[in-house]
Amino acid sequence: MAGHQLTRAVTVGPAQGSLPCAASPVCVRPAARAVPTDGAATVPAAPPGPLVGYREPVEEGVLVRRFPSSRVLLVVAFGDPVRVGADGDAPARPLHSLVAGLQEETRVLGVGGSQHGVRLWLSPLTAYSLLGAPMHLVSNAYTELADLWGPRSARLTEQLAAAEDWAARFALLTSALARLRAEGPQPDPAVASAWRQLTATAGTARVGALAERVGVSRRHLVRRFRQQVGLPPKTVARLLRFERAGALLRSGGRTLAEVAAQAGYADQSHLARDVREFTGVPAGELTALLRPAAPPPPTGPPAVAGRVVSA
Repeated sequence: MAGHQLTRAVTVGPAQGSLPCAASPVCVRPAARAVPTDGAATVPAAPPGPLVGYREPVEEGVLVRRFPSSRVLLVVAFGDPVRVGADGDAPARPLHSLVAGLQEETRVLGVGGSQHGVRLWLSPLTAYSLLGAPMHLVSNAYTELADLWGPRSARLTEQLAAAEDWAARFALLTSALARLRAEGPQPDPAVASAWRQLTATAGTARVGALAERVGVSRRHLVRRFRQQVGLPPKTVARLLRFERAGALLRSGGRTLAEVAAQAGYADQSHLARDVREFTGVPAGELTALLRPAAPPPPTGPPAVAGRVVSA
């Protein structure tokens, strides 16, 4: 990455979908027991997705390589911005509070300074209702939240930053998101059913069969699915198989051929193609990249489904 000093690199793999906490972080999740922070508690109502509060000083030059994910990342930040770029380039574009829709390529995020805020992982259909915008507009991109919510984004950020502790922040955010979700557009039942079947089969369901089951034409399903999920169903199926393969590789004890078969690929070459297209690395190198760069700190386990990743 020319022109950018790499202090430390972290890879966030398929199905993890998170930004890491750096060394000695303060990270809190609503359902966790209290850790040494300015406060942690259980929120009175469930948030719409896995939720993490974080406050951490990060040395300049830390880069996060974030692989494609079938989850939408929503960050409401009170600290310094992150910088986003394509893999292989120096991260350039600064973002504060942001939305990352479904991605088909690996991104590099430069983090540094005071990182402080809340991260939330959403299903695309939940994000569709919360954001109130067609999801294909935020796919393959990192978008400033203010571009979608306007002044409401700044008001929510200010309220969360001013809250007295994490319990108050989580409760405030959960309440605000519940209102937004109720006010926003609701997913097409056919799209919602197709999404559920795709995720239940880890991307092995056929698009034509999905359209037949939900009672619409294939063309109608693809058009509505792209609008409300962000990518066509065939592409999302590839993402889900890729995430399944990543989970199998992380668990260890399997050859690439076994991973390919268990993740629903026709053969190992199809797995290798998707890994190369999504990550830019050979399939044989993916396992090493998915391992954490360092053991997690005592304040939290690795970040999957609302937990915290340590770098």
